[in-house]
Amino acid sequence: MNRIKLSIRVPAAQETMIRHVAQTRGLSRYQALARVIETGLNAIMATPKPAAPNAGVEAIASLDSRLAIIEALTDRSLFTASAAYAYARRAALRNDSDADRIDAATSDAAQAAYKRQRVLAGEALS
Repeated sequence: MNRIKLSIRVPAAQETMIRHVAQTRGLSRYQALARVIETGLNAIMATPKPAAPNAGVEAIASLDSRLAIIEALTDRSLFTASAAYAYARRAALRNDSDADRIDAATSDAAQAAYKRQRVLAGEALS
C-alpha cells in the first residue's frame, strides 16, 4: 500500500483528544491520528447495519397475545360452567312448564353465577 503524506491542521480541542488517544493506547500522536482517520473513514463509508430485533420485546409481545387467548378461554370456560350450573339447578327444580320463563330464569341464574365467579376470581388475585 502506498502511503501519501498529508499535512493537516486540527483545532486545539481535537489535538487534545488525539493526544489523549495516543497516551491511553501507547501510540505516538501521528499513529493515533492515523487510527482516528481510519476509524472515521470506516464509520463514514460503512453501510448501516439493520438494527437487530430486540428479542425481549418480541417475547413480551408473544406472551401478551398468548395471555389474551388464555384469558378469553378461561372467561368462556367460566361462563360455560356457570350456565351448566344454572341448567342443572333448573332441572332439579322442574315444576314449571313455561319455556320462556324457564329460559329467562336460567339465563339470569347463569349470569349471576358467572358474575359471582368473576368477583371471586378478582378477590383471589388481589
